[in-house]
Amino acid sequence: MKIVTVGTGMAAAEFVQQLRLGGFEDEIVMLSDEPHTPYSPCVIPYLLAGEPPNNVFWKGRDFYERYRVTAHLNDKVVEIDREQAQLRSASGRVENYDKLFFAAGSRSWFPRPEWLDIEGVFGFKTLSDMQGIDRYIGEQAVQQAVVIGGGFIGLDAALALRHRGLQVSLVHCHDRLLERMTDADGGRFATDKLMQRSGIAFHMSAEVDSLDSRNGQLHSVRLQGGTAIEAPLLIIATGFKPNSAILNGGEGGIAVGDDLLADPRVLVAGDVAVTRHAIDGPAGVYATAPNAIAQARVAAANILGGNERYAGSLNANVLRKHLDFPVVSAGLFEGEAVTFTNDRLFRRVYLQDGRIHGYILVGDTRLAGYIYNLYVSREPVAAHIAGVLADMRGESYYRSLMDLAPAAISC
Repeated sequence: MKIVTVGTGMAAAEFVQQLRLGGFEDEIVMLSDEPHTPYSPCVIPYLLAGEPPNNVFWKGRDFYERYRVTAHLNDKVVEIDREQAQLRSASGRVENYDKLFFAAGSRSWFPRPEWLDIEGVFGFKTLSDMQGIDRYIGEQAVQQAVVIGGGFIGLDAALALRHRGLQVSLVHCHDRLLERMTDADGGRFATDKLMQRSGIAFHMSAEVDSLDSRNGQLHSVRLQGGTAIEAPLLIIATGFKPNSAILNGGEGGIAVGDDLLADPRVLVAGDVAVTRHAIDGPAGVYATAPNAIAQARVAAANILGGNERYAGSLNANVLRKHLDFPVVSAGLFEGEAVTFTNDRLFRRVYLQDGRIHGYILVGDTRLAGYIYNLYVSREPVAAHIAGVLADMRGESYYRSLMDLAPAAISC
């Protein structure tokens, strides 16, 4: 059996590793439009911050050799013929397959793609993006930068640049940051903390009108209303699009069942997979590393002769890089809200039928693991969740194991 992967990201790398560890001896071919050994996108913002790249290549720089993979890199797949079970790359390479593992990932979405023609304008999605930004900062001695987008990815970029010592301005079209990761109150709390403590200049409820360049290089970013921010570097982090069109003609991802099959010969995982929610959310693209890895393991187990089923995805997110007050959330912000807050912390869960339907934690992670377990276990919590949220010592999990009352409130 010949297996081909489209993509070499976290899902594809985990899939191949599990196949080899499970005894699969046949041919494996991996194709990617990037030139790299499999890497973790979770780590690459640390590179932009100026930290060593020790953990980027999360399965080792010798991955292809160690797992006996034929890798064709820097060669984008441009056509997949599912009837003939073959694909063609930009270089004209044709690969037949018995099983195709489609994990092509996603790409940055740009509101004005022509801006990328200006030197100093970058996306923020891939290791190639990070290397380009890093090189540009060094070559141009960049001291000022602008980031468009105040969601998870945009804040990752802005915080990394600020940690590196740059003066950073962030432009966001909403009146609060992290609007998809939080509710209105949690988002406002996090926004206020970021404004007070990050050292970033925020331009809220603002949009970029145009870019000014000199000799093809970015000079300033002009906002609607006329404000101009001088900077030779712009990072656009306004969202992403799944690279699904090559398989199904659309950019909304590829719907799969719990067997992760798009057809009997094609498995789908990662940022291109539309999967059901593990608890009670809508089906969708849940582009997180834990979901991608879980999907890869199910797919590999079934290739090896198993009958595994994917348990569904979770939309859990944690923002904590270069930040002394992490933001953690999961689920849907609907139902009865139970809240604990003070000048340092914001903790809120949403209950439906007495069970956690979604939650937001801003300020620390002491309760994050316990709240997550209550959420996924569907344990009834209405009677004691207020005490858990007020626990300032992080003892709730251990007290629950010993069947003790929640910890006393101490501020």
